[in-house]
Amino acid sequence: MAPSSKPTHKPSPGADRSKRAQRKKSAKRAVVKKKLAPAILKPATQELETHKVRVAAGTPAARADKILSNLIEGVSRSRVQRALNQQLVKRQGVVIDSRTVLQPGDEVVVQLPDPIEPTASAVKMKLEILFEDEHLIAVNKPAGLLTHPVSGSNEKSLVQGLLYHTQGKLAPAGGAPRPGVVHRLDRETSGVIVLAKTDKAYHSLVEQFTHRNAQKEYLALVDKSPRLLSGSIDANINRHRTIRVRMAVREDGREASTDWRVEEKYGPQAALVRAFPHTGRTHQIRVHLAHIGHAILGDRTYGKFDTPAFADWPIPRVMLHAHRLTLNHPQTGKPLTITVEPPADFQKLREWLKSRFGFKSFNLAV
Repeated sequence: MAPSSKPTHKPSPGADRSKRAQRKKSAKRAVVKKKLAPAILKPATQELETHKVRVAAGTPAARADKILSNLIEGVSRSRVQRALNQQLVKRQGVVIDSRTVLQPGDEVVVQLPDPIEPTASAVKMKLEILFEDEHLIAVNKPAGLLTHPVSGSNEKSLVQGLLYHTQGKLAPAGGAPRPGVVHRLDRETSGVIVLAKTDKAYHSLVEQFTHRNAQKEYLALVDKSPRLLSGSIDANINRHRTIRVRMAVREDGREASTDWRVEEKYGPQAALVRAFPHTGRTHQIRVHLAHIGHAILGDRTYGKFDTPAFADWPIPRVMLHAHRLTLNHPQTGKPLTITVEPPADFQKLREWLKSRFGFKSFNLAV
């Protein structure tokens, strides 16, 4: 008997194309899922810094990242954006993202990821060394240079130049982005700054600055001549409530104290002032002098200089200079005083003020 044969079923060309298309679509979905899976990183076991905030009545509606960075003191907008991107922010219990517009009355819980610390790498640069031994180094910081690297910026900093100069011999106790840093100068401030080269020196210097044993003297060209020749400003300083880049005199701020005296007057328009800060708050001298009506020339954060008096001379930066620093040497305990004169831009403006408005000196050497 001849073997029976089963009929062979051949799929139609159309059905074959449909199956191939389905296989491609499934493979594409798998690839997409594989790519997207790691995009949202949620914390595993570590406990995150958490803030519960409420948008106050009268607050203009705005994006979540903008409002939250203003409400949470001391937290950068980029860090808030990272929290939003990682689904760590909830409004009334519902996850929101950076595009969400917050309204007055909204209650928000924010879990903040750890801040990303910048690192300091050695960079060759020209530096004016004022003093150096195996324990510490003092430098004349030029205006426009950051003291140390900051998050979210690729700008070069003084620390990077000193890492190159010292071949990496700055005190590690200061931390990765700030090795050796015991005090800071604002970007636009020029003058004396000291860094520690050993951990022993670092702790000694930090203690001196903390307990007000280090004596700091600054020179500032200020708007309008003070009526008095000297004074003291005792006014607490905290971050501005709505403008995050600014500090402000606030009762709930940290204690801040500055003494000052007039060195030269340039008519009623301006003066050269010597300032003696006894505490080290952010922008302290700038905030305090603006608080008594004598903002530092060029300081557009705390002053306004749109008067015709200064129209003939553009002022490119904050005219503040760290003139002298006296401290006890961390090894010998003996007093060490380091002085550096103001740079050319400061001196040129000073001479222009003299010629433009006349001047009166109070016999105090600069």
